Amino acid sequence: MENAMENASFILYPKIFEENSTSYIVKIKYPDLNVWMEQVVGCFTWAPTNHILFQIGNSALGIGLLAPDTTYGLLSLHGLFTLGFLLLSIWSWVILCAPDFFSWNFAFMIMNAVQTLFHMYHIRPVRFCDELEDLYIANFEPLRVSRSSFKKLVCADYCTMMTLHEGESYCTQSITKTDKLGLLISGVMSVYCNRNFLHHIKAKQFIDSPEFESSVTGEEKFQVSIVAGSSCRYIFWPRQSLEYLLIKEPYLAYVMSVLLGRDITNKLYALNEKVVTPSGSRMDIRLPSVSNTIKSRHDIRKAVVGIPSESNMNELMSKVNSIDIDTDSDDSCNGKNVKAGLLNGHVTHSHRQQSLSTCGESPKSQNSINSGVHFEM
Repeated sequence: MENAMENASFILYPKIFEENSTSYIVKIKYPDLNVWMEQVVGCFTWAPTNHILFQIGNSALGIGLLAPDTTYGLLSLHGLFTLGFLLLSIWSWVILCAPDFFSWNFAFMIMNAVQTLFHMYHIRPVRFCDELEDLYIANFEPLRVSRSSFKKLVCADYCTMMTLHEGESYCTQSITKTDKLGLLISGVMSVYCNRNFLHHIKAKQFIDSPEFESSVTGEEKFQVSIVAGSSCRYIFWPRQSLEYLLIKEPYLAYVMSVLLGRDITNKLYALNEKVVTPSGSRMDIRLPSVSNTIKSRHDIRKAVVGIPSESNMNELMSKVNSIDIDTDSDDSCNGKNVKAGLLNGHVTHSHRQQSLSTCGESPKSQNSINSGVHFEM
């Protein structure tokens, strides 16, 4: 029989059984057996059009396949698939009465429904309180920080929101550690160094960006005191928590670096008004001689206005105390001038050229640097 099948020949020809119904006949001849066998292939009759649920369900599946490859496109895809398989499930259960059809369609509907809910959860609108909403719109939205990323930045796991009343201190000079970064949400703060006013900190500005950037371990101490000039609301991040978050969020780390750099620049230009040459003219902090001095100092605010650090202050006071002031008129004038010059930050390399100065004037030299804070003897 197997040999006969190998040698068999096949003939395929159409045959009309009924009106609008065409089927094909396969005629097989077995030469060894000298027998012809016929077998019908195809449909004897076409079934009528299926129910409207079947048509709408497949239409929904087809439209879902046209969704673009975007976030909302994926949501549309799975949403339309959920609708389509739901209609097919109803059709197969009520109209077709086929449990296998219903089982498969219902399973596909459940899977796409889960995907739809998942995408809806991720694209839900993220809202903040009024204070954080204003902060986001002013500082972070222009740099294209998503609301979900900003939510991570201001969540309770990484930061804390605090209130300061007028006169309360955010930090104290030489006492508070630089182990945090603060951002003023509302109110005004004032920065002082050795009881000398430096500049104001306004809303939407970082409070201690120079100290945060110049500090290495966070164990350093503030070189300035920051006091609330009115009722203030601010948010601060502990150094370790913020650095851990920025490692996980590279784009957010880049944005924070840009914001901190801009904030430090604004603070330096605010201090530029206090940088005065011995002749009384303003000095631009962009000059190479000034910028190199700033870079070599960790306390950036004090470096700009010329206030010496603690070690330099001790050395300066020792020089002041070592000056012997004679009661004679000429020596007394020169001694007072040298002492006042040292206190005001004028460092002269030749003290013999001071004989022409009077008691009411400070000696001027091309090699002197004015601190911007003047002492009178």
